[in-house]
Amino acid sequence: MQDDAEKNQKEKKSILDDILGNAIASTKKHEETNAGLETKKCKSCGAARPSDTDLKYCDFCENQFY
Repeated sequence: MQDDAEKNQKEKKSILDDILGNAIASTKKHEETNAGLETKKCKSCGAARPSDTDLKYCDFCENQFY
């Protein structure tokens, strides 16, 4: 009886090991990436604005950028 119980437990452990191994192998690895948009900050209020625009005034505080 005890041999059957041990055999059953080993089979369950083997199945769980297979499932875990498959899960780890198939998990996607994500890398951190930048969005690709560079911004500058308003010196007065800290609002961001795209660096490739020709804005002269901040949309939030109306402070002059240049």
